[in-house]
Amino acid sequence: MRAKNICVLPLLLGVFFVMTTTQGYSQKFVIPDSLKNKTLDEIENLYITFRKDSIKKNIYGRSLLQRAKQENNDLGLAKGYRLVSFLYNNDAPIRIAYLDSSIAIGKKIKRNDYPEISYSNLAWVYFQMGNYDESLELFLQALKYANQTNNKKFYYISKHNIALIKTKVGEQEEAIKIFKEVNQHNIDYKSTDWDRVITFLTLANAYRKVNKLDSATFYNKKGYLLAKEKELELYNFLSLNEGINLFYKQNYQVALDSILTGITYVENEKVIDKEFLISGYLHLSKLYKKFKNPKKTLEYLKKIDHFHNSTNFTSIEIRQGYELLIRHYKSKKDKNKQLHYIDKLLTIDSILDYRYKNLNKRITKEFDTPNLLKAKEAIIADLESEKNASTKQIFFITGLLVLSLGGVGYYYYNQRRYKKRFLQLVNTTRSLPPAPVKNKASTQISQEKIDHLLAQLQKFEAQQDFLTSNINTKDLAKRFGSNSSYLSIVVNTYKEKSFSRYISDLRIDYAVAQLQANPKFRKYTIKAIAQEIGFNNAEAFAKAFYKKTGIYPSYFIKNLEA
Repeated sequence: MRAKNICVLPLLLGVFFVMTTTQGYSQKFVIPDSLKNKTLDEIENLYITFRKDSIKKNIYGRSLLQRAKQENNDLGLAKGYRLVSFLYNNDAPIRIAYLDSSIAIGKKIKRNDYPEISYSNLAWVYFQMGNYDESLELFLQALKYANQTNNKKFYYISKHNIALIKTKVGEQEEAIKIFKEVNQHNIDYKSTDWDRVITFLTLANAYRKVNKLDSATFYNKKGYLLAKEKELELYNFLSLNEGINLFYKQNYQVALDSILTGITYVENEKVIDKEFLISGYLHLSKLYKKFKNPKKTLEYLKKIDHFHNSTNFTSIEIRQGYELLIRHYKSKKDKNKQLHYIDKLLTIDSILDYRYKNLNKRITKEFDTPNLLKAKEAIIADLESEKNASTKQIFFITGLLVLSLGGVGYYYYNQRRYKKRFLQLVNTTRSLPPAPVKNKASTQISQEKIDHLLAQLQKFEAQQDFLTSNINTKDLAKRFGSNSSYLSIVVNTYKEKSFSRYISDLRIDYAVAQLQANPKFRKYTIKAIAQEIGFNNAEAFAKAFYKKTGIYPSYFIKNLEA
């Protein structure tokens, strides 16, 4: 499941770069004389001390990795690969490759926070890219290893980060519960001031998103005061966060002052979470609109556009920024700009729809796709009537419209088709009794043996033994006191399907019934359901479910929950 949404070629090039670079450095990079007599721990401490000095950080990181290779020290290698990865903060494929190397070694040693710290760092790479599925998978791995080694510190760090991802997909209440659990751990185990402030910040942000604004203010203030006391520059993030909170309290002037106080620092630092910066820009634009300052309003909306263009980062708040840009240019009657930003918004929608395909109902859209396309069609019609619109431009735009409408039409056609199949499946499974076994003659096997095997199959179905994984005809026939050939013939003749299809259909029927009857079963992941009913993996289960029902299990569950 690793790196499933990353282009393969850049990643392979990144891995190749790591191999050639580390091999090259074994020949080119020379450990400075001042470090030759220092221990690995001493070099690591120098790296930490001078981590804000890019030149020294580079020397100490590469020296640590080089020495670890010379000494064949696994812990040093895990640390070295991880520390060198930070030298490539702007080159994700190479950083991923270094962290993969650190994880591979860390999984062997399982000590000193490894491999969980490298899993966590790698999860943050994907988090910053907006790939929350992959990020979640990696944070879960960090949690697993922290649990195995009873590493309480990283166990709660991982839980915190998983809760942070929950806030991205709309599960704020669940995230708040986890953040409060982490906060209690911070108190009980005297966690670092940095960890405590981060928890206050994320708690405040989650409370704001569920409109509990006083609770958000409470945690923003706690975090701000602690950060100021301990001279942690995180207070800038809390100032920005409380400014956004004050916007919703309609305290606009103080909100503006607070966001402006924090935004300058946040713009010039490696942002903990890019959405803090985007949220700051978005709410500054809204505030300046309140103060009737259109120039400043547009300035901060353009900053959102510039950020998206330079990073390809996509979020719901970036989407809101493009909605406001479209409205702005609509008020100015600038159709070309409107069309430009509608196209960008449609692209963002396709990314968000893919990323949150199972969570669409949680995403609020002021403009849904059909309305956007309708607006786009109207703009194109206006442009056609204007004398300065070239024929080439019109054909190009019309082509885009046809493709967009075709895609939307196909999407809605599929949705209607799936909905029909869903209703048929629910009504059929609730109203029809099990199909009786047909009585068919066979000249190859005696009737006595047929009756025996049919009775065994009936017992097999009644006891739900088909839920056991890796069932095959040989083992089952032996259990029935027969042979695999006879069993296959009976299943083919009397069940009218192959043995593998027979087992698969029994499992799917069981899953459909359980999903309808048992709300807890619907909370399982697709992977967990697959394993529960005997499939080896989620892909095999989803494929079998679709083959039998015509819809995917995720769609079936979503509609049962609707």
